[in-house]
Amino acid sequence: MQEVRWEEIFSRKKLIKREAANPFEKLNNMVYAILEEAIISYSIPAGTKLSIVHIADLLNISRTPVKEALEKLREKGLIVTEKEKKGYYVFDMSHGSLEQLFMARKALEGTAAFLCAQRNFDVDLKALERLTKLIGASFEKQYFNKFSLIDQAFHSLIIDSCGNPLIIRMYKSIEKINSYYSMRSQEYIRSKCMDDSFKAIVGQHIAIYRAIEMGIPGLAETAAKSHLDAGYILCLRYHTSMGNNVI
Repeated sequence: MQEVRWEEIFSRKKLIKREAANPFEKLNNMVYAILEEAIISYSIPAGTKLSIVHIADLLNISRTPVKEALEKLREKGLIVTEKEKKGYYVFDMSHGSLEQLFMARKALEGTAAFLCAQRNFDVDLKALERLTKLIGASFEKQYFNKFSLIDQAFHSLIIDSCGNPLIIRMYKSIEKINSYYSMRSQEYIRSKCMDDSFKAIVGQHIAIYRAIEMGIPGLAETAAKSHLDAGYILCLRYHTSMGNNVI
């Protein structure tokens, strides 16, 4: 099991540095940012119990801002509480449904791609093309940390460009969970990078971009949904290989 470097993650110096950078930032927001970064980067692995008292002691602060930060992370879905156990736990794959996440993404991103193609005059096509090329380049050079970030930027740009504020808001609500899945899947992607199925997934970004650029809404929607279907299968393979029970 991965050892958590609690003293390093919740260093008092780290908190002081954040406070110096932004003296008006609330303490609970600073704790939230530190926790979020540690969870997303997998410095604190899935299923780990988080102690309010321990974190507060390490940061040399009261328990209230720590509890407030944990509650905010729970609302975001990065932390869960269990009836059987007391306390807060870092979200684990067994606590959620991968299928439900990708169903939500298909509905939102498929519609967003449709709308972007419909109103492509208002989409930054140059930025979308640049991200498409960067995805291909980072894959070819096997820069998987960059690949993950660029891939997220590509999908976020389509959402942000769709012109529907409700779709944008709904996508934001699952963005952190999606980022967490992406970060955790990197090692598996690295091991499977030469598989034809994964190469096809990388190439699908071009199909989505081209459909939006040409202004063909139905094709853009189909390309986006096909891409997410393929992504779901890849993530499912990863979780199966890790022995996770995806409901």
